[in-house]
Amino acid sequence: MGFYIKKGFNIGPIRINFSKSGIGFSVGTKGLRVGTGPNGNYIHGGRQGLYYRKSLGSKWGWAILLLAFIVGGIFYLIQSGIITINL
Repeated sequence: MGFYIKKGFNIGPIRINFSKSGIGFSVGTKGLRVGTGPNGNYIHGGRQGLYYRKSLGSKWGWAILLLAFIVGGIFYLIQSGIITINL
């Protein structure tokens, strides 16, 4: 396998990845992510050297993307103080 540089950035729980193949989106936390990109949809999880990655069917792509934007939007509104949570 050749060398590569991983380009991407986080917006709350959403990660946007850039590669030679195209743009990918994922949502989740450290240790568990669900994403979609040019190579299909996937779920990825693991910690400390032991990881699991499973490809999902193509019908999940738009649902994952929609979930990522909804969760990211809510996270942004909470962080900016527009929405407050009183416990």
